[in-house]
Amino acid sequence: MLFEAFIRNVLIPIGAAAALLAAAPARGQFHVVSRERLDSLAHPALAKGAQVMRFERTRIETGSIGEDDGPKSYTFEWRNTGDKPLVVTRVTTTCGCAAPSWDRQPIKPGEKARLTVTYHPKGHPGSFVRKIFLFTQLDDNAPSATLELAGEVIPSARPTYAYPHARGNLLLKQEEIRLDGSRRQTESIECLNGGNDTLRIRIDARLLPPCVQAEFRPEVLRPGAIGELTVRFDPSAGRVPNRIPIPLLGVGLPPLQSSVTIRIAAPNNDSINCEQ
Repeated sequence: MLFEAFIRNVLIPIGAAAALLAAAPARGQFHVVSRERLDSLAHPALAKGAQVMRFERTRIETGSIGEDDGPKSYTFEWRNTGDKPLVVTRVTTTCGCAAPSWDRQPIKPGEKARLTVTYHPKGHPGSFVRKIFLFTQLDDNAPSATLELAGEVIPSARPTYAYPHARGNLLLKQEEIRLDGSRRQTESIECLNGGNDTLRIRIDARLLPPCVQAEFRPEVLRPGAIGELTVRFDPSAGRVPNRIPIPLLGVGLPPLQSSVTIRIAAPNNDSINCEQ
C-alpha cells in the first residue's frame, strides 16, 4: 500500500513534470502563422494607383493539361488607362512551373500590353492555382496586379518514376553497367522515351574496343515506348580499359553528356590496360 501511494503521489507527478519540460523546447520550434498573415501573402494589397492597369481578365482557366503534353502558354492583356507611362519592373509567380514573360518597354497611356505565362506540367499532376504578381514603378513592394492561372494536370501514363536517369528525353533505369573482366557477359539497360518526339538511337561501334559490342533496339523509339541498350562483353577479344563510355547518338546531346558507362572489374583485382 505504501509503495502504491509512493508511485501515485510522487513518481507519477515527477514523470508528468519531466514530460512537460521535455516538450517545451519542441513547442518553441514551431512558428504559428495567423490566417490573416496567410491571406495577406496570397492576396496582397495592391500598389496605390494600380487601378489604371486594366486587364481583360485576371484569371485564366486552362482546363485539363496532360503531364506529357509539354509546356503551354497563356496570355493576359491589359491597357494603361492612366495619364502616365507604366513599366512592368518584375513579375513573380507562386511556382517555378509558371514562367512569365512580358512587354518590358514603357506602356504609354491608352496603349495595350501583354503578359504571357508558360506552364510546365511535367512533375505537377493534379489541380493547381498559380498566382502571378506584377510590379511596376508605382511600388516596388506592393504589386500593381494579381493574376491567376488555374487548371488540372492529368498524370502521366508513362512510368517515368522507374527511370531516374535522363539523356535528353531518353530515360534510363540505370546509367552504368558493371562487368566481370574474367568471363563473357551480356547486360542491358531498359530505357523509356519520355518526350513527345520519336527518337532514333544509334551506337557508333567505332568508338568501342573489340571486346565490347553494343546495340540499341528498337532503332525507332516512339513517345512512351520502351527500348533496350544491350552490351556484350568477350574478354578473349583483347584487353580493355576498366571504364568505357558508350555515347548514345540521337538524343541531341554532346557525347560526354549522352554516354552511359561500362565498368569492367579486372581479374584478381589487377588493373586492365587499354589496348584497342
